[in-house]
Order: sequence, then structure tokens, then C-alpha cells
Amino acid sequence: MRPKRALTGAAMKRGGGLAAAALVVLGLLGACGSEPVAEDERPLVVATFTILQDFGERVAGEHLRVRTLVPIGAEVHEWELTPENFVHLETSSLVLYNGYNIEQWMQQARSAAGADVEFIAVAERTGIAPIPILLGDYADDPDPHLWMDPRIAAQYLAVIRDVFIDLDPENADAYERNAAEAMNRFKALYEEMRETLEIIPDERRVLVTSEAAFLYFSDAFDFEHQAIWGTNHEDEGTPDQIVRVVNLVREREVSTVFYESTISDRHVRSVAEDTGARVAGPLYVDSVSRPDGEAADYIAMQLRNTEKLVEYLGP
Repeated sequence: MRPKRALTGAAMKRGGGLAAAALVVLGLLGACGSEPVAEDERPLVVATFTILQDFGERVAGEHLRVRTLVPIGAEVHEWELTPENFVHLETSSLVLYNGYNIEQWMQQARSAAGADVEFIAVAERTGIAPIPILLGDYADDPDPHLWMDPRIAAQYLAVIRDVFIDLDPENADAYERNAAEAMNRFKALYEEMRETLEIIPDERRVLVTSEAAFLYFSDAFDFEHQAIWGTNHEDEGTPDQIVRVVNLVREREVSTVFYESTISDRHVRSVAEDTGARVAGPLYVDSVSRPDGEAADYIAMQLRNTEKLVEYLGP
């Protein structure tokens, strides 16, 4: 198993020092300008990755600032905190994280935040029973990718609504209204995806990816999900993993294998070279795309995944 990356105590101190230095620099830059820079006094909400940032922004509207720790396109599972992350954590009013151990670095984040900052494990608070990871070193642990079912993503919004109201009761009506609108849109998204995906024949509804991150998606839309490894916490693309999926692709006559936007495609290409299957992607799971990209927010990401699956698995 590859070693986990962690910040030592000394590194944490250095990180805190960098964060403090960054704050000083920002203050000096503001003081040196000919015009004073207006300070944004809205409470700062920190989300651990871009999916939660998207959800938070939908509920917050104009009343809160929502920032992400893990940037677009980066791997959330083993992120290393940056000086900018320390600044955001130290000045935050609330931290939204997914939970179920997808953010293995959460203890570092807690150490960097103020003692009175509340951390909300959004997925865990939905009350939805998690699906167990099916293979690998973490088999039987809860799979954390609940948001891949839009109906569960709507429950994320309900959790975020409630904690925003606790944080800022003065704007409770806005959070209620924004959350209701977004929840309705996510429920409509589920129906739109389900109707679009119905064109894929039963015999072609085998979804093979790098990480087994589509369990909730597959449960929602009637796919059989197979993957090279169970979660990005473990070794990725070992010979035994590749052989197992090569055999599966041959036996099931799978036409296409998919890679994800935050993961190299080299492992699925190894499977394709040995089986003749096509390689397609990226599919989006842990991150949206850049604002000018094909999956700029959660809704666009799910629709893009749907289009990709129909293109390669459809009749």
C-alpha cells in the first residue's frame, strides 16, 4: 500500500506561519493601494472540494462567501493543505466536508481552523444509509460518493440549508428559498438523466471505471458497476487489479472502459490494450470542470456524464 501523505507537527507550524504571513501580505497590499479595498464582511464558509462548494453556493446566494480547499481537477482523497487553505480555514465561520473518510486529511484541517469553527459532515448528516465499498483494502467501509445520486444530492442541500440558517438566522428565508429551488432542480435532474439513460440496452449497462466511485449512480440508474480499484485511498492499478478487470471485460464483452477527470487514464488504457475495448472519458465525480469547461457545475457534470454513457454504451 502506498504511504499516506501527512503533514508533520513541524509542517503544521510552518503552514500556520505561512497562513499568518499571507494575511500580513494581504493587509499590506490593501494598505498600499491608492484606494482602500472594501472588505467582504460576509461570513466565510469553507467547502472541502468543488462539489460541496457548488452546493453551498446554491443555498448561500449572495449572503455568504463559499470557498473550496481542493481546487478544480485535483484529487480530493489525499489533498495536502496549501498556505491559501490555511488562510481560509483560519478565517472561516463554518466548514462543510463530505465525511465517510473521503477527506483523509481532515484532522489537519481541524488543527488549522479556529477552535469555535463548526465542521459539518454533510453526507453523514443526510441520514442516507451508505453503500459499502465492494473491493480492495477498504471493502465494507462506507462508500463516500453519495452525491452521485441527484436525489441524495438534494438531501445534501437540506443539510446545508439548516446549518446556514443556524449560522446566519437573519437570512433564513433566503436559504429556505434557495435550497427549495435547488432541491427541485436536482430532483428534475434525476428524472432527466433517468429518461436519457433508458436508451442503453440492459446487456450494455456495465459501467467499468478506474475507481469504484459510481455505486450510488449505478444504484440510481440501474447499471452494474465494476472498477479496477475500490477507492483512491488504496494502491491503484496493480497487476492483480488489472488482470481481474481484463478478465471481466472479456467475459462480459464490455465495449468501453471509462476514466475519471481527476485520475490518469493509463490504467483503463492497459485494460483496453488487452481486451480491445474502447477508452472514453472523462467522467466527473470528485470535481467539476473549469468554469468554461463541459462540466462547470454539478448539474452540467451529471448531464455530461449521462451524454458520455449514452454515446458509448447506447445502441
